[in-house]
Amino acid sequence: MRKTIMTSALLATGLVAPAMADGRDKRCSPGIDDHVVAASDVRRRLEDLGYRVDRVEAEHGCYEIRAVNDSGFPIKAVYVRATGELVRARLR
Repeated sequence: MRKTIMTSALLATGLVAPAMADGRDKRCSPGIDDHVVAASDVRRRLEDLGYRVDRVEAEHGCYEIRAVNDSGFPIKAVYVRATGELVRARLR
């Protein structure tokens, strides 16, 4: 039940986030001090929620992550590299 609620919350957050026409999000710009959250930290956070992470790519100041939950639903999530904040998530 907890994983279902977390999946719904993750997807709802991603569906509410605005999509940019060119695929970039202004929130993905580098931080002031060029601090970057490690991809392994973002991966670990998703794995703790019950996802199996297939791929993590750094692109345009964000991490684009492809993962699958325990029910087999694939998602694509985008996190800001500077803060580790979730920008958007959607079903693939």
